[in-house]
Formats: sequence, C-alpha cells, structure tokens
Amino acid sequence: MMCRIMVLLVFALFLTACVAPQQGVRRYLEHYDIVDPHPSDFKICYSHGCEKSAQVQLSAAQWERVRAVFAQRPSDAAEEREYLARAIGVLESIVGPLTGTDVDIGGSFQGMFHNRQMDCEDESVNTLMYLTMMENDGLITYHDIYRPTSRGFVIMGWPHTATVLRDKQTREKFVIDSWFGDNGQPAYVVPLKKWKWGWRPKHDEKE
Repeated sequence: MMCRIMVLLVFALFLTACVAPQQGVRRYLEHYDIVDPHPSDFKICYSHGCEKSAQVQLSAAQWERVRAVFAQRPSDAAEEREYLARAIGVLESIVGPLTGTDVDIGGSFQGMFHNRQMDCEDESVNTLMYLTMMENDGLITYHDIYRPTSRGFVIMGWPHTATVLRDKQTREKFVIDSWFGDNGQPAYVVPLKKWKWGWRPKHDEKE
C-alpha cells in the first residue's frame, strides 16, 4: 500500500513537471476568471487580492503605444527584459486612467485605504496578463512566461508575489515586479534567486 502511494506521488510530480509554462499561465489566469485576454477585451484586478476587477478595451492606437516600445527589436534577452519592464509601465499608464487605478501607489500599506489600490497579488496577475497579451502579439522572443511565485514572511520579510520570466537560452529565471512602483512606472526585473532572498529597491519605504 505504501509503495503504491509513493508511486502515485512520484507520478503526480512527473505530470506537474511536464506541464508547459503556457499551460500553467493559462490555468493561473483562469483562476481569476481571465480567459484569452486580448488588447480589445481584457480584465484587470485591483482592491487587494483581486477582490474587484474592471473590464478594459484598448483601441488600436493605445496598443500601438505598447508595440512602440519594441519598435527597435531587442538584440538579446537582457535588452528584452528592459523593454518588457518599460512596456508594463506604458500599459499601466494607459489602463490606469481608464479604470481609476492611476491612483495606485507603490507598495501596499501607504495606499491601503485607496479604493483602487493594488496589492502584490493584483499586480502579479495584471503583469502576467499583460505579458500574455504581448507574447500573443509576437513581442516576446527571448523568454518564456511562468506563473507568479511567492516569497514569504518571517525570514524574508512580508509575503510577496511577482510574475516570473525564464531566459530561453540560459534558462535563468527572473521576476518582473511592478508592485514597488507607482502606477505607470516601469517594472523591476530581478534574478529570481536574489528576489527570493528579500530583494527590494534601494531607499524604498513604501512596503
């Protein structure tokens, strides 16, 4: 009986490991009722833990502002990460005024009583969804997108969550973290291992 349980556990782990990153992303977004996001029709989360959401429809001209970030195609993965960080900021600057989330302040506590404030869960879901739309539009070449990861508290500070990118060539993972900045600011991109050990921007006092 015990051997059978062990076999089943190993098999379950094997199946989990074989799930493609795109499948994990799709399932993660579906948990928040986000299915097949497209610039002309998608939903963002806000108000802590995706308690509330807003439907968004971008015009072709608005989405072209995101594409413009990639007008000169990145030459390598490092440059693409810089572009992606900027594109997240551009999307926030477009979506913010449309949804009232332009009042969002970096971190959680400083703006916790604002009606349209976002916590790290909101930010990570929105970032994942933005990246998915960019990938579907052929704007991402050097990275795979993974579902958000978390670090947590006692040893590494307060619990925190951010979306993950993986360099296709080196297989190194990075987090793309938009939570530390105010609405419309570029996201931070940090090696996953460094982020897991409690990384935060210097001089940041908003958490």
